Amino acid sequence: MVDYAKLAEKAKALQDAAKGPNGRLEAQEQDPTAFFGKVKSHLVAEMYKANLELGKRGLSTLDRSFSPSFSGRFCFTFGVSLLCGVELDTRLGQRCIKATVSGPPNAREIGRRVYLFNRASQQPQSFMEDETAGVIVRGLGPEEIAVDIISSVLSGEFS
Repeated sequence: MVDYAKLAEKAKALQDAAKGPNGRLEAQEQDPTAFFGKVKSHLVAEMYKANLELGKRGLSTLDRSFSPSFSGRFCFTFGVSLLCGVELDTRLGQRCIKATVSGPPNAREIGRRVYLFNRASQQPQSFMEDETAGVIVRGLGPEEIAVDIISSVLSGEFS
């Protein structure tokens, strides 16, 4: 027979141990590959939502580009001139997702955004510009990263 009272006490002790000094659960680091997988699935969902509206207005749509994609990279196009590559970068423990947009002329890079994750929970969501890295974004979850990428590409504010 299972003693659920003892199990409940053990579960409470584990939860209390996971709480920080201020009583809130500490942010736990996520596996970068799993985090990127969530971002990719949200990107697909956001592309679908955006394409519904773009199609209603007779505009070019977002399409998945499979040729340069691999497990750590997701590519999609907007119309026939813009290519957006989203990739996981875990070099040197940096743990970020880089999104770059390339387009005319000569398929050059137009803009870049870097989304940092697995940071301390006290770091608020922030956007900052860096000449070499583009826009650096902190404090977003997978769904928010996908929404920001799609909305930035569609609005032309990807830089």
